[in-house]
Amino acid sequence: MACGSGKLTIQLVDEEAGPGAGGPKPFRGQNYEAIRAACLDEGILFRDPYFPAGADALGYDQLGPDSEKAKGEFCAEPQFICEDMSRTDVCQGSLGNCWFLAAAASLTLYPRLLWRVVPPGQGFRDGYAGVFHFQLWQFGSWVDIVVDDRLPVREGKLMFVRSEQRNEFWASLLEKAYAKLHGSYEVMRGGHMNEAFVDFTGGVGEVLYLRQDTPGLFSALRHALAKESLVGATALSDRGEYRTEDGLVKGHAYSVTGTHKVSLGFTKVRLLRLRNPWGRVEWTGAWSDSCPRWDALPAEWRDALLVKKEDGEFWMELRDFLCHFNTVQICSLSPEVLGPHPAGGGWHIHTFQGRWVRGFNSGGSQPAAETFWTNPQFRLTLLEPDDEEDNEEGPWGGWGAAGANGPARGGRVPKCTVLLSLIQRNRRCLRAQGLTYLTVGFHVFQAPYVPLELGLEQLFKELAGEEEELGAPQLQALLSIALEPASVHPRTPADIGLRTCEQLLQCFVVHDGDRAWHGRSLALHDFQQLWSHLQRWQAIFDKFDRDASGTMNSHELRLALNAAGFHLNNQLTQALTSRHRDSRLRVDFERFVSCVAQLICIFREGHPGTGHCSQHLDGGEGVICLTRSQWLEVATF
Repeated sequence: MACGSGKLTIQLVDEEAGPGAGGPKPFRGQNYEAIRAACLDEGILFRDPYFPAGADALGYDQLGPDSEKAKGEFCAEPQFICEDMSRTDVCQGSLGNCWFLAAAASLTLYPRLLWRVVPPGQGFRDGYAGVFHFQLWQFGSWVDIVVDDRLPVREGKLMFVRSEQRNEFWASLLEKAYAKLHGSYEVMRGGHMNEAFVDFTGGVGEVLYLRQDTPGLFSALRHALAKESLVGATALSDRGEYRTEDGLVKGHAYSVTGTHKVSLGFTKVRLLRLRNPWGRVEWTGAWSDSCPRWDALPAEWRDALLVKKEDGEFWMELRDFLCHFNTVQICSLSPEVLGPHPAGGGWHIHTFQGRWVRGFNSGGSQPAAETFWTNPQFRLTLLEPDDEEDNEEGPWGGWGAAGANGPARGGRVPKCTVLLSLIQRNRRCLRAQGLTYLTVGFHVFQAPYVPLELGLEQLFKELAGEEEELGAPQLQALLSIALEPASVHPRTPADIGLRTCEQLLQCFVVHDGDRAWHGRSLALHDFQQLWSHLQRWQAIFDKFDRDASGTMNSHELRLALNAAGFHLNNQLTQALTSRHRDSRLRVDFERFVSCVAQLICIFREGHPGTGHCSQHLDGGEGVICLTRSQWLEVATF
C-alpha cells in the first residue's frame, strides 16, 4: 500500500495557513499575494531573498562565480504576454535545456493546462510590484513559486530562453521559476522532456523506443494528442548536439504538436508536425516548408496545414521520422488535470512511496538473488478493461497494454492499459554537489488472479443481505469462519475483534463520492481486496513467528512490517509495539492486522484527517506538516 520513510519529522503548522489548504503550497513559504501587497504598500519592487540575482543563481560550474553577472534594466516597455501565448514564444538561449523548452512549447497547445502553470492576471502594468508566480507539480502536490523580475542578460540580451517578440517575458520568468525550484539555472542543463511534462501537469510519463518497423506509432501519437497528452521526440546522439545536412539537430528535443493524414493519389501519407525549441532550424526534406509536394494537395488543405515561416516548426512524413528519431515521450494527464469528463476516457491514479536503505531493504536488481524479496513491493489489481475503439490498431496501437482473463467474444483479448512511472526526489538539485540521478528501476510480475472461493462468496452474500454490503459486525462474523485455524495455519488465532474490523473497513472501502466516510460498509469487490491482503499478512505473520508461538516479539514485528511494505525507524516501531502488544509484551495475529491497518490509514492518500500525512510529505527528509486538529486525529486514531 504505502511505506514510511526512514526518518519522519512532524511539523505543526497554523490551522488557517496549513500547506495544501485550498491550493498549491507556497514554495519556501513565499505567498505571492502577500508579497505583492507588501511591495505595493511600501512602493518598492520585489527582490527575492531566496534566489537573488547573481552568479550563485546562474550555476556552480560553467555558469558559476566567474561567469557573466546579471545586468540592470534592459527593456523599456516589457510585457508579460504580447497578444497571446504560443509555441513560438519559447526560443532557446545559451543554456542546454531544450528538453524543458520543448515541453513548455507543447504546453502552449492547451490553454487550460498552460494557465495552471502560468496563472493569469500577471503583467508589468497596473499595480506592478516586480513579483511573478508560477505553479509546478512536485512529487504529489502543486507548489506555487515566486520570482522577481531580474533576468540574466549579456550585452543587453537575454542569456537564456526568449520570445520571438523581444519584449515578452512569460517564458523567461517561467524558466527562472524552474531554476529557483532546483537551485540554479545550470542544473537545468540536460534532461528529458518527460521531467518537465510531469512537472507541468502531474501526469504520468512513458517512453517509446523506436525502430524502423514500430507498429501502430502514428495511431498512438494521434490518440495521445487527442487525449490532451503532451508529446515530444528526441533525436539521440552519441556526440552531443550537431546539425545534419537536412536541417535536424541530433541530440536535441522536439515537440510533437500535431498529426494529419493526407491523400496523394491512391496513397495515404501520414504526417507529423514537430517544432524545434530554438524557434529556427527546420527540416529541409520531404514535406518541409519549401517542399514541392505541397503543390499536389487541394488548396484548402495546403492553406490549413502549411505555414512557410522560419519558426522552428515543420511537417515530416512518418517513415522519415522513424529514420531520424529514437524515442517518443508521452505524458498522460491525471484525472485532476483532465477534469470530470476527459476527452479520451478516464484514468485511476495510485501513488506509492518508498525508499531503498542499504543493508535493510535494498535487495538488489536481480530476481534470482536471495535478498530480492526485501525490495519494496506493491500490488496492483486490474479490474476495468479499456473501452472498445473502432481503430484497427487498438487504442494505443499495441503499446502499453496488458491482457486480462483470456479472449473475449470475436477472438479479441480484453486489455487494461497501465502506465508505471518511477520518480526520484530532488536529484536534480544535487547536481551542484556532484551527484546525479541514481540508476534504479522496477520489475513487473504477473501474479495469479484468485477469485474468491465459491463458499466464501456465498457466505458474503448471505451476510450482506439486500444491501449487498457488510458492516463491521457482519465482517467480523465472516472472518471468524473464513480464518478458522485449521484452514490456514494451526497456530494462527482466528478471532478478529470488532475494533479491528472497523479499522479494516476504514482501509478497504473505496470512497467513490456516493458513500459517506462514517458508517462504512464493504462491497464484494472491496472484500476481494481485503481478503487478498489478509492472506498475505497471514503468510508474513507465520513466516516471522519463528518460534511457532502464535505471537511475535518486537524484532519479529519489525521484520514483518518491513515485509508488508512499511520501513520504519526504531522509535516508531517501539511506539507501535507498545500500542499493540499484550500484557506479555507479545503481538498476536489480530494485533498485527490492527497495526498494519493503522499504518495504512495514516499513510494512504485521500483519507480525511489522517490522510493529510501523505499530502504533506515534502522534500527528501519525509517532513509532514499537520494542523493541530489533524495531528490529534492521527494520534487518537
